[in-house]
Amino acid sequence: MKRILWIGLLVCCWTTSSPAFTSCNDAVGDFTPSGFGYLDITGVVVSNDLTTLTFQIHLAANPLTVDWAKYLVGLDTVPGGNTTGPDGWGKPISMSEGGMDYFIGSWMNFGTGAELRTWTGSAWTLVSGSGISVATGPSSVVLSLPMGTLGLNVGDTFRFDVYTTSDGNAVLDALSTSDPRSWNNNPFDTGSQARSYTLVPEPNLLGLLILGGGLWWQARRGRRRTGM
Repeated sequence: MKRILWIGLLVCCWTTSSPAFTSCNDAVGDFTPSGFGYLDITGVVVSNDLTTLTFQIHLAANPLTVDWAKYLVGLDTVPGGNTTGPDGWGKPISMSEGGMDYFIGSWMNFGTGAELRTWTGSAWTLVSGSGISVATGPSSVVLSLPMGTLGLNVGDTFRFDVYTTSDGNAVLDALSTSDPRSWNNNPFDTGSQARSYTLVPEPNLLGLLILGGGLWWQARRGRRRTGM
């Protein structure tokens, strides 16, 4: 009985202290023009539960300071994809290693919004009913969408990059690089610097599985001792 209580206690501690997420940092101030912190990525937290994938993009200022800032995510989910660009909005952004299979574009005007596009092998096409949502904080933009929309399941690993941009510009800041950047419409390639994330089960579910296994093991030992 004591062992069962100890197993339960350890699982409770583990499930409350081990959320399923990856935190990626980016340099502060690598978008060099002053006064535009909402274009300067400071970090990205990627997380998931059993059905939803979330990107929390942290910035050096409030994304709603202006209504023209835009936040993009490129995803490499399967072999192939667009390796040469442009991205889903026609900007000269590419992922030459692995290829961009999905593109998320979000905007802060008209009450905020976002869309998902997929690469068909020859063109980008809008994914209708993608279920993508946008939320903002004092210094963040949160993009969430169902994993199934991306063809992903728990256990899958994908590569990604996050970018800031505006009309008339290409990449103003990117998670994959800390090189200083300013206003530009130059081609940008994430190359080998894409970050990766593995979709994991919810910690609480894992805890329940571990607890169930522990209880089964303890019960089996008890039956052996009593000769059952």
